[in-house]
Amino acid sequence: MKKTILFGLLVFMIIFSSACSPQEETQKGPVTVATMIDSEGAILGNMLLLLMEDDGFEVVDKIGFGTPDILRKALESGEVDLVVDYTGSGQYYGAEADAKTWSDPMQGYTTTRNFDKETNNIEWLTPAEANNTEMLAVTKEFAQEQDLRTMEDFADYVNDGGTVKLICSASFADNPLGLLGYQEAYGFQLTADQMIVLSHGNTAEMLKALYEGSDGVNVSLVYGTDGSLQEMDMIVLEDPQNVPPVYLPTPVLRGEVAEEYPELRDLFTETFASLDLETLQSLNARVAFGGEDAKTVAQEYLEEKGLMD
Repeated sequence: MKKTILFGLLVFMIIFSSACSPQEETQKGPVTVATMIDSEGAILGNMLLLLMEDDGFEVVDKIGFGTPDILRKALESGEVDLVVDYTGSGQYYGAEADAKTWSDPMQGYTTTRNFDKETNNIEWLTPAEANNTEMLAVTKEFAQEQDLRTMEDFADYVNDGGTVKLICSASFADNPLGLLGYQEAYGFQLTADQMIVLSHGNTAEMLKALYEGSDGVNVSLVYGTDGSLQEMDMIVLEDPQNVPPVYLPTPVLRGEVAEEYPELRDLFTETFASLDLETLQSLNARVAFGGEDAKTVAQEYLEEKGLMD
């Protein structure tokens, strides 16, 4: 009788153990990861996705989800849980501060983080140090022909009647800390027929248009972390008045998900801390200019740095 009871108990324990262990491992998630439509978003989003999968999370992949405004609305509504966003974007979301705040890396980050947590229960995690700020670029040949080095030179060129066709995003064109800020700071004005305004911020497409001279494009919006600038022989116009804000790429997480899985708050810290300007430019170049797969680039980087098993 004792043997029967002990045997039955042993069988029960084995069944209970085998039934519970896998369930506990698969309890984490699903968590939906989404990014904007650009090569940098694809690289960083895949880093988040790979790190989470490596940590045992079930992840829903929505890399390349949409434009900045679409991505933000999806995060606020709970359609997606984790995104890559940029600290300077707090100005668009309702965080009130003067221009100097957005030009300071830590002040801009802190302002955005505090506002979003208090207002929307959205958590900004540890940012990268690479500044993906908005700038204008021209080809090296055009810069030499027109003697363009700074935004002041560009303003003089515009005001002297020079031919201009700028390609940029709508969010940059309509922004007081973007094109509108440049125009006010340096004293020039572009008309609608001097611009091609895109709904998205994919500068790989913009740089391609500049490189090829498509539709007369001779000036393009670029980001500080764009990896194709040197390879494509582009010159970034210096901005001595520091008009655009600092944009540090940051994992941004819905508060409800952070509360359910608090380990996510630290899971990406080491990875994003490793992303300085040179590193991110190099990774972006492999995808935007070299044509490599973003997920492969992300995985190789994580493995090379020992950030993922």
